[in-house]
Amino acid sequence: MTAGDPPAPAGREADLAAVEAANTAFYAALEEGDFDRLEDLWLDDGATTISCVHPGWPVLTGRGEVLRSYALIMAHTDYIQFFLTDVRISLAGDTALVTCTENILSGGPAEDGAELGPLVGQLVVATNTFRRTPEGWRIWSHHASPVITEADDDTPPATPADDAGPSA
Repeated sequence: MTAGDPPAPAGREADLAAVEAANTAFYAALEEGDFDRLEDLWLDDGATTISCVHPGWPVLTGRGEVLRSYALIMAHTDYIQFFLTDVRISLAGDTALVTCTENILSGGPAEDGAELGPLVGQLVVATNTFRRTPEGWRIWSHHASPVITEADDDTPPATPADDAGPSA
């Protein structure tokens, strides 16, 4: 540290900054197709089972299933970019919860000699759970759900009080 450097954040502020950096690194690894970096960002303590829910997918559990899903996504996506909004971080000891909106722009295989296939936009809300490890904050669970942007009618979505069905 030099005389002109700002003081290092202490305690909670340092944790918030580190979690935010880990969350940003997760999306950067996806955008760059860097599977090795993505793999390093997931919790691997030998005792805790990780999990992941991609939009429209079933729950994936265990390192093998979770990392295989990302390998498949990377192999079949020529271009992906995430614009994160509404990022909120909550800390509880050695656990952090990040909620955000993923504004995704992606493209598949090129057609007719084009450089890139058609681009598609998608809006997804995500919850990323992190655990503190000796190596830094690592992803314990990722859950992403699509946001429905158009309704077929003018009926607002049901609230818990409107729904008499079972709760999760």
